[in-house]
Amino acid sequence: MQATELRIGNYVKSSLSNNPLKVESISADQINNDTKIEDIVPVLITEDWLINNFGFNNNGQGYYQHPEFNFFLYHIVEDEYFDCYKQVPANDETGDFKTMQHVHKLQNLFFELFEEELTANINEK
Repeated sequence: MQATELRIGNYVKSSLSNNPLKVESISADQINNDTKIEDIVPVLITEDWLINNFGFNNNGQGYYQHPEFNFFLYHIVEDEYFDCYKQVPANDETGDFKTMQHVHKLQNLFFELFEEELTANINEK
């Protein structure tokens, strides 16, 4: 993982701990003044992260929707990734979407599309 992928407010994990870390500061070689960049690993997007941490609604059949924005995710279970849509997916597969697996990339895309932070409701340890 590169420091250039991260923004303040992103969630990642340290390879030394399984607990999520909220990025509060970034330098060339560490985050939060105590965790080396080489020890940072991405957090996988899961149903738990979407529903319990980000407040998405489970619309069924693998679809999740943000409660305030026209933003959807579709879970591709067999490949362990999510397709992210800014609008309802088109049946003819022409809808704009991005494929991703990691929480920090989802947060960055959300900010790029809506100029709003996608913040998590979690207790950090």
